Amino acid sequence: MKPSTTDATVVSLAVVIQFLMEATLGRLLVAPNILVPLLVYLSMNRSVEWGVEGAFFVGLCLDFLTNQPPGATSLALILGILAARGILSKTTAAGGVSFYFHAILASVFSDILFIIFASRPPGVFLGARVLLVFPRIAVPMMLLAVAQTALIRFRRVSP
Repeated sequence: MKPSTTDATVVSLAVVIQFLMEATLGRLLVAPNILVPLLVYLSMNRSVEWGVEGAFFVGLCLDFLTNQPPGATSLALILGILAARGILSKTTAAGGVSFYFHAILASVFSDILFIIFASRPPGVFLGARVLLVFPRIAVPMMLLAVAQTALIRFRRVSP
């Protein structure tokens, strides 16, 4: 995979922002998850390799920065994105699936898999706290939807 300089810069900046949010807001179930929607967008619109190779390097960098078991985030991101892609490719309207649905499904899978992979013993944090994954996913998706709506309205108003 040879990413463009712009894409690599955006992903690097997103890793730093994700790390800063997790360091200040908390690693698990609190900080909004911005990496999965970004990787899903890049894998859908730029190159499919962003879903696997990009997720591997992003996850590994984030694991080292947050002092998590090396590879836990990488494996969760890769399996989450691939599971969402696999499920959505089996649906009847696979071509009409929006970015939002793909990103939300990949985020849910990757966050739950991260809980399983990073906890010692595996899966010890599964329970009612897993429901807090949904606000972690919903916040960036709602902000993205609001930003896109505002951008579309601004373009319509501008001459």
